[in-house]
Amino acid sequence: MTLLKPEDLLPEPVRPEDWECCNSECGDACIQTIYWNEKAKYDAQQKLWREQQNAAQDAAD
Repeated sequence: MTLLKPEDLLPEPVRPEDWECCNSECGDACIQTIYWNEKAKYDAQQKLWREQQNAAQDAAD
């Protein structure tokens, strides 16, 4: 398992406003789809980061 470093963490994605979507059924190019994909990656990485931090804290105790 590769340990994450703070500099490896993804920035939290900014949710687009409703008006930013053109409603043209863009598929994977849709700003909403891009956001939710980035958010899923961010959330997964944050979960892993928290788990690693908790494991490190437990090891230190």
